[in-house]
Amino acid sequence: MIDLICRKKNKNGSCLLAFIIKILLIVIVAELVIYLYGLLVGMDANIEDLVKSILRLLLVAAGIFFIFGRKNGSQEAVESVGDELDPENIEEDVKEDELKQWPNIDPLTRTSNERGLTISILELMALADRYGHKLSIGLIKIDGIDSLEETDAGDVMINTAGLMTESLRMPDRIGRFRDNMFMALLPESDIAGATIVADRLRENLEKGMTNTTHRVSVWIGMTEFHRGEDLQSFLDRVELAVAQSEKEKNSICIKP
Repeated sequence: MIDLICRKKNKNGSCLLAFIIKILLIVIVAELVIYLYGLLVGMDANIEDLVKSILRLLLVAAGIFFIFGRKNGSQEAVESVGDELDPENIEEDVKEDELKQWPNIDPLTRTSNERGLTISILELMALADRYGHKLSIGLIKIDGIDSLEETDAGDVMINTAGLMTESLRMPDRIGRFRDNMFMALLPESDIAGATIVADRLRENLEKGMTNTTHRVSVWIGMTEFHRGEDLQSFLDRVELAVAQSEKEKNSICIKP
């Protein structure tokens, strides 16, 4: 039973207590056996001496546990604090906190995720509908990362996000729309402006990726918002554009 308690607790202090209890039980049983033997053979066995002996044992055991138990407890506390201050544990906690606080951010590229992009598109569509502002969006598909190792694929996505961010104007936004697909939001841009942005994106991505050992293809689809249309039709058109770009092996496809 005591061994079971010790294993379940898995704490130095608890195991020490179990060990002391074992020793006490053995010694007390031995004292009782000696006392009973004395009674049987007619020796002068004093019950008071037996009680005093057992009390002395209990006091010694309590002292041992107090000294070594506190030491082990302090050591466990130090180890616990050490684990909490471990850089890897701190980094994991920070990442978890960031994801909870920023549910619209992609944890790999640190750009907007699909949820964040959708919210931004709806806001921009509302402005375009109400005030007649121009709005275009683009999908950029990175083809070929499926054959890469997970770490290499992640590096490609991070590098791509950085290159695209550098290629856009200040009001423009970039985000990771799906696993291997980014989306560019281009407020105040008609289809002509979106075409210029697409050319710049293609050029910068091709230049940036020629210096890497991982060969991937880039397909870009662009479309302009039609006043009064809903989100689904807007997204369907830009997805059709990038699909056509990949099918025809053209790096850019424009769907007005």
